[in-house]
Amino acid sequence: MDALVNALIAAGLLLILLLFVYLIDRINTIEQETRHVLNMIENADHRSAKPQRSLDPFMGLSGKKLWDAMSGRVPEGLDAQAFQELRASYDIVLSKHIESLFQEGFKDGQRGMSGEPQNPRMVSTSRADIESWLPAAQVNTIYRCGLDASQTPVLSWAPIREALDEAGQFLYGRTQLTPLTSLAAWLMPDPSSSAGS
Repeated sequence: MDALVNALIAAGLLLILLLFVYLIDRINTIEQETRHVLNMIENADHRSAKPQRSLDPFMGLSGKKLWDAMSGRVPEGLDAQAFQELRASYDIVLSKHIESLFQEGFKDGQRGMSGEPQNPRMVSTSRADIESWLPAAQVNTIYRCGLDASQTPVLSWAPIREALDEAGQFLYGRTQLTPLTSLAAWLMPDPSSSAGS
């Protein structure tokens, strides 16, 4: 009898975990679509106001050169207004790059694999496809957080969430961008906060 009860409890916990992963995926999809719509609206505003700037939203920069520009090494000849437009376009590139690293790690962990995350990587935005580059330490940390999250019970995610937030604070701090929320709150929502609501 005890074995049957234990089996039912284990099955119930597994079902809850699967439901939680599914909900995270759905929330990420909704957030991506929302960002896409907001970006399209922003693009429409930019096209109507300044069509000459919307032709190349990244001013010919990509990869490490784009990262260097965003982290304080602005190329000569880039005026302040153009740089602010570049920064606004880069926000979505950074968030998509981070999300793809985390998701790659999570999926690899679900498959029982562990790999080396590729950096740089192509990121698609509604304005253009762009090669994005991030520092190797943060790339590896974000990938590892996704990998560990897929193999760790949800209630034991606290150290992983902390490592993810540290990587996010570094990246957003270097680029002087303000995230809408912490990486952990976005990619690894705290189960206790959703349970209490």
